[in-house]
Amino acid sequence: MNSDFYRGLADAASAGAPSWLCTVVTSTGSTPARVGMKMIVGDAGLISGTIGGGALEKAVLEKIRAERPTSPLKWGFDLGSGSDAEYVTPMICGGVEEILVEPLAAGIPLTIFGGGHCGVALSRLAAWTGFAVTIYDNREEWASKEKHPSAARFICAPYDGVLSHCPVSSDSFGVIMTHGHQHDGEVLRQVIGLPWRYIGMIGSEKKVRTLLDALRKEGIEERAIARLHAPVGLPIGSHTPEEIAVSIVAEMIGVRNGVLLDVHHRPGIKES
Repeated sequence: MNSDFYRGLADAASAGAPSWLCTVVTSTGSTPARVGMKMIVGDAGLISGTIGGGALEKAVLEKIRAERPTSPLKWGFDLGSGSDAEYVTPMICGGVEEILVEPLAAGIPLTIFGGGHCGVALSRLAAWTGFAVTIYDNREEWASKEKHPSAARFICAPYDGVLSHCPVSSDSFGVIMTHGHQHDGEVLRQVIGLPWRYIGMIGSEKKVRTLLDALRKEGIEERAIARLHAPVGLPIGSHTPEEIAVSIVAEMIGVRNGVLLDVHHRPGIKES
């Protein structure tokens, strides 16, 4: 590896945007790579380096894009040898490679649905406290670096297409705060059954109760509804966008650190 690669590695680690270092740690049989080969991957794909190219490199890029790991992982790839490696690639090399994937600046993934004034305050504070923020808004001016300088990723798309743009894992956090009650409900219906670590929605007690009652009538399971933090945030009497952001981030940190394990009693949430 030349000095340019390591300068790029330092830049990726300090940039704040999600990125990952991939290293070949085991290579047996006929493989396109050797132990120690590295590449840096960002949200948009390959940044620098290589682990051999071809189908193997493509498979690693796709897995990172889909799973966005937040802790070091080791993935084993069978390149056509018939081994018991975890993943099989369409190659005929006949070897096996293990790839160590290390997040450089991944943070905890947080998707904010709605980039308005409350979203601006939340994206700033959440990024400052270790979350990798994605802004999802159907308005181009609000899904932008100009409005959200601390965010790592921006999605400008209709609210009815959330599932095609937002991969969700058991590490994912999400907050729904769009510019209309109708949009909030539209997003919630798509994501409430996904395996979020934390999912919250802004709104008054009356709005929350009305929407959750509607979801029940639509057949949404009570256990999915019970996982929703709504009204979102700790009850600290917040009113301004900044105060609302503090209440939400405090709640998310509590969940992230294992201090707040259960959803607080909310209007419209039925206790089992």
